[in-house]
Amino acid sequence: MAERSYMIFDGYNVIGGTERYRTNSTGSLDDSRELFISDCLKAAGWTGAEIFIVFDARGPSENHEIRAGGAARIIYSPSGQSADDVIERLLAHLTGNKTVYSADFALQRTALARGAKRATPGEFQALLNELPAVTRNPNKRARSRIVDRLSRETLESLEDVRRRAGEREE
Repeated sequence: MAERSYMIFDGYNVIGGTERYRTNSTGSLDDSRELFISDCLKAAGWTGAEIFIVFDARGPSENHEIRAGGAARIIYSPSGQSADDVIERLLAHLTGNKTVYSADFALQRTALARGAKRATPGEFQALLNELPAVTRNPNKRARSRIVDRLSRETLESLEDVRRRAGEREE
């Protein structure tokens, strides 16, 4: 059985550190947050990782969790605690491959100390850029074909090699 994988996001940190989510691009913080959550769901579908998105809560709030499409867990930190505190607790309790996405250097160091990988908001943007236009369903096994990943020139060269090998056999 494969080891579980987790992608853990310092929500507002990633939103603030990625041009795609800046409010001058989306119109509002709510729109930025919704776009970010949507992108996280796409990443979950493509990578098969479980997603935790942690936001700093404003004002008095209980630590509550909302499931978005069943693929991501959205957690708002309780009053008096930061998203970093919640992420540190997650790192202590989750077993498997963990990657923390944040531009916060202190949180990155904590992630590394807890055996997790760290990634920047820019690396999340790079992952999104690699996703196909339509991401796969996480419950359906994706077919990966080499022909879909090779350049036209490489395909033509391989076809030439195949033809020459076929001519020799005749």
